[in-house]
Amino acid sequence: VAMARWLSDQEGATYRLPSEAEWEYACRAGTPSRYNTGDQPASLLGAAALLDLDTVQLWSWRVPYALAGHDGYVFTAPVGSLLPNAFGLFDMHGNVWEWVADWYGKHYYAQSPRDDPQGPQDGELRVRRGGSWATSALYLRSSYRNWNTAQTRYTLLGVRLVREVSE
Repeated sequence: VAMARWLSDQEGATYRLPSEAEWEYACRAGTPSRYNTGDQPASLLGAAALLDLDTVQLWSWRVPYALAGHDGYVFTAPVGSLLPNAFGLFDMHGNVWEWVADWYGKHYYAQSPRDDPQGPQDGELRVRRGGSWATSALYLRSSYRNWNTAQTRYTLLGVRLVREVSE
């Protein structure tokens, strides 16, 4: 949030974290499948930095969870190194988990509005989406939700900001 505020001040535009619903819409890019690349985990090869045979070179105990293939990166990939989704967005699956603006509510979506849900008004945990370079394909699904405290900091976690446009 502080980064979005700083960038907004620097550029005279409005930047913010996406809502969880906005993030999933952007990730799916019009697809109904598990991933924006298809339903099979192997479809992620070439489009996602994830737990694969490159990454497990350093963590052999994670081999059973790795995708049998290579993305060419042991850790994060430079943005734009892999294929974008149909909306032209890079790294929606993998690379780093991405914070979204929503608080986490375990049962929120069972009772939320169908269109553009905004998440609970408050909570103790924040939602993150997308998986990371050290995450198995199961956790990279477009619909997969994860959460952490807002104080969480580590190399698997980043942000993707939304720039609002005036019409």
